[in-house]
Amino acid sequence: MQPGSQVYLLITEPPTQPSTFQVFLKNEKGIISTYDITEKETVENFKRRVYEREGVPANQQRLIHEGREMQSGKLTDYKVRELSTIFMTLRLRGG
Repeated sequence: MQPGSQVYLLITEPPTQPSTFQVFLKNEKGIISTYDITEKETVENFKRRVYEREGVPANQQRLIHEGREMQSGKLTDYKVRELSTIFMTLRLRGG
């Protein structure tokens, strides 16, 4: 370094893991399951997790929160927050 040189210091914070919170899934039989999610959880990913745990294929799930069917985007887009209850009904097959 020379006299009169400038030194720049860049301070960054380490990346943090998204915090998780619990939500409840209530099915048509009234059975409630607990899921840990992050604010980045997508509807598509949540449906896949429900399939893995409950055995209901994603295309047969209707997930409802505060009267709105959750179809795409993030769960938080539908105002899902800690301790929210999501209702799952099944799509009826036509025929």
